[in-house]
Amino acid sequence: MNRRFRKYYFIVLLLWILVSCADNNVQQEIGCRKANVTLLVSPYGLGDNGYNDCIADAVFAFSEQHGTEVHLLLPDNEKEAARLYAQYLADNENKDSSIIILGASSYEHIAKQTSLTLKGKGSRVLLVDGNSDELPDGVFSFIIDRYGVSYLAGAMSADFNALIFAAAPGYTTLESAIKGFVDGHTTYRDARCASEVVYLADGEEGFAMPDSAYRVIARRMQHSWIYDEMIFPLLGGSGSGVLRCVNDDEFAMALVVGMDVDQTGRCSRVPFSVVIHVGDVICQYLEEWLEGEEWAHRHILGLAEETVNIIFTPNFFDGLDIWDERYENPDIFKIRYETYYEEALKKESNERY
Repeated sequence: MNRRFRKYYFIVLLLWILVSCADNNVQQEIGCRKANVTLLVSPYGLGDNGYNDCIADAVFAFSEQHGTEVHLLLPDNEKEAARLYAQYLADNENKDSSIIILGASSYEHIAKQTSLTLKGKGSRVLLVDGNSDELPDGVFSFIIDRYGVSYLAGAMSADFNALIFAAAPGYTTLESAIKGFVDGHTTYRDARCASEVVYLADGEEGFAMPDSAYRVIARRMQHSWIYDEMIFPLLGGSGSGVLRCVNDDEFAMALVVGMDVDQTGRCSRVPFSVVIHVGDVICQYLEEWLEGEEWAHRHILGLAEETVNIIFTPNFFDGLDIWDERYENPDIFKIRYETYYEEALKKESNERY
């Protein structure tokens, strides 16, 4: 874990922790017991200016609104995450009104392998992006389906050679997004265009290697007379290296799909962003927890549920230094979005079932 981001979030934690019992729903469901939320963050996660920061921001916002205690567990790797999770369960096994959020899909095997459970009233475990129906009692999960929105992004990129640049192999959410983009791109691409999948690393460290991501793109630029790919980055915090590299080359004709959050303003070469509303999902789960509502054991959310979507960069064409006939029509990406949206919904549904 990057020590600078550790320090930042500990400071934020001190400012945001509130220990008083909240009114109304909190008092009705939890009485005067202190409701507390613990977030086990993804290794290398915080400070990615994307998915993981959205999860943490949602937890802090919930704490501020309702007066719940917040705790962060900051592992350096998955082995330490497993130890911290087991220790949490042991310490809180019989406590009421406690919830721990496992903030990474890679924690699914940790949840399966740990025998302890939370037995207190109102205590639960929530796994982010869990892909299994066989989780222990008391462990609930949701997964954000990236296939449909990625299929849509691939179809919208039909006139470009496409680089699908992922942090590491073997992550369910990344592989689903890769398949979606490749399927959409292959279906509608120009005959002269191709797609290539490149992994930055072999493991979780690939999510926190922005300098390495920078070098990968820089080498592709050097080896191309005109570098004009559409880059689809599935990199977490490493994605900042891609944006920086494209920003540094004023003659680059490549475009980059913004990822996780709206990337407007971070790079002039981002025509649209794939936005994942994971913070809204976390807040909804926590609100239901305070209300004492039951959760589905596993929930799938995606394009159909408006949990993911595409947001266009306002006035994208006004900020371009280099023009390209492939988007001579300034509405081309929006036209393709509208053309392929319903198809992407159907493809998403077919992939689920």
